[in-house]
Amino acid sequence: MSTKQALVKAGVKLPELSDKLFFSIREVSDLCAVEPHVLRYWETEFKHIKPVKKSGNRRFYRHRDVYAVFQIKHLLYDLNFTIRGAKKRLLNDDLKDIVDQHDSQTILRQIQQELGEIYKLLD
Repeated sequence: MSTKQALVKAGVKLPELSDKLFFSIREVSDLCAVEPHVLRYWETEFKHIKPVKKSGNRRFYRHRDVYAVFQIKHLLYDLNFTIRGAKKRLLNDDLKDIVDQHDSQTILRQIQQELGEIYKLLD
């Protein structure tokens, strides 16, 4: 399963990326709703984000870098991982447990809804 598929299955809403080979830091910032200084910090903390640096030390992100940013953002902002916890999760299983956890939560919500409907019928 690709990172994109795993993110979608985990419930992360991904925008459609254009066919461009590289994205500027501003474009990635806008796509991911993360400030550029946060992206620069994450580059130092997570080895999964490795933008190409060209003239003037400008950063250019590939598709895999953008998906890595979405993955890190999901871990930190949605699932409330610490930087250290997110690093461990990325090194260990690359979203597999998160996808499984999301599937379990979805099933539990459906069961809860059905039980609520049954309860209403019994009243």
